[in-house]
Amino acid sequence: MDGKTFKRIRMSMGLTGDELAERMHVSGNYIRLVETNKKPVSELLEYKIMDQLRRAINSDDPLFKLLKELLAPQSSVNQF
Repeated sequence: MDGKTFKRIRMSMGLTGDELAERMHVSGNYIRLVETNKKPVSELLEYKIMDQLRRAINSDDPLFKLLKELLAPQSSVNQF
């Protein structure tokens, strides 16, 4: 995962870099360095952000509820 992808995931969760840093127990500066590709995304950091994303998706957040509805398989109604 590159810094740009990492940032997109963070932003999709509606978090600032400092808020994500607090949740992941790292510094806000470290998050900024990762997002600007000045530090690589370690496997541990990648795991932590994916875990935070899973938690957000399974929360009661209205945005993620809507996304789940939009991405849910459509019923198999014959449209012909």
